[in-house]
Amino acid sequence: MSEVKGYRRPEHGVFPFLPDAWVPYAELMRLDRPAGFWAYYWHYLIGLGFAINIPPFSGEMHDLTTLAFLAGYLWVWTTIFRGITCTWNDNLDQDFDRQVARCRVRPIARGAVSTAQAHVFTAAQIAVGAALLYPLGGSVSIHAVIDGVLLFIYPLLKRCTNYPQVELGFGLSYAIFLVAAMVGKDPLAPLFDPSSSSGLSARLTAVAESPLAWSAGYLYFAGILWTVIFDTLYAHQDYLDDLKAGVMGLAVRLGRKGTKPACYVAGAVQIFCLVKAGQLAGFGEAYYAISCGVTALVLAWMIAVVDLENGDSCAWAFGKGSGYVGTAMTVGLMANFVLKKYEYSA
Repeated sequence: MSEVKGYRRPEHGVFPFLPDAWVPYAELMRLDRPAGFWAYYWHYLIGLGFAINIPPFSGEMHDLTTLAFLAGYLWVWTTIFRGITCTWNDNLDQDFDRQVARCRVRPIARGAVSTAQAHVFTAAQIAVGAALLYPLGGSVSIHAVIDGVLLFIYPLLKRCTNYPQVELGFGLSYAIFLVAAMVGKDPLAPLFDPSSSSGLSARLTAVAESPLAWSAGYLYFAGILWTVIFDTLYAHQDYLDDLKAGVMGLAVRLGRKGTKPACYVAGAVQIFCLVKAGQLAGFGEAYYAISCGVTALVLAWMIAVVDLENGDSCAWAFGKGSGYVGTAMTVGLMANFVLKKYEYSA
């Protein structure tokens, strides 16, 4: 592997302990790139923060030990799920990857893993993920399948539309519904209730008339827009290579002059959606101050300071910059929960 031009074996994290034969598979899972992990995991933490703030409330769900366990469980699931989708993405994108400087040393593109081996590895990870979610019940598995389909479509859209980042947002932000189902508070539950004798129309009506379902929908849309923003900024590090390779996306569509204005507009709509989510769910002042107010400030700052002609700056926006936004949204939800916890205990 070291003979491939431009490739260096990762030496951080778990990689010093892995046999050489395992390294390409760990790279397919992106275990060497934690920024992408957080791009997934923030949505799960936001989903957890949302779920613990909506009824029904119970003493068990207000137990911090239980919440820490759930966060750890979601950490493991995120690692597996991200590995599934990234392996699938790299297999489909291998021809594009060989034309992009940043991507040509990925395991499949450089020949360390064959197409067939990657498909088998994808299937193996799906089996592990299914086993991980199986004890949580059928609706959780249904949400996981929907989420997986949304993200499996993502690499295909790079070939036929300039909006693959929107599809990526559909997939990443869908974590909100999966986590809510995990804790028994799925706002879409009427759609998946096998014991219900109601027809589809009645089930859709039940969801449409639920303020909490609308709240989750607004939060979902806010997550989509956030993903579109940070992934479009991130895509500018490959802007020139993507133009040559024919890769489609919002960075190419908007160009370097149009990206930031579009991101400001998307950010404003994102904050509006966060406010609406809070109103419909009855969240308190801590949520509005942090998840809405601080998020708006940090998001505007991130867009303002990123240099679209500097690859490191674009990577910063995807990693730490976006992480500040995710932190603000999550902390606001958790602060709202803590205040509600004391109110519940009293």
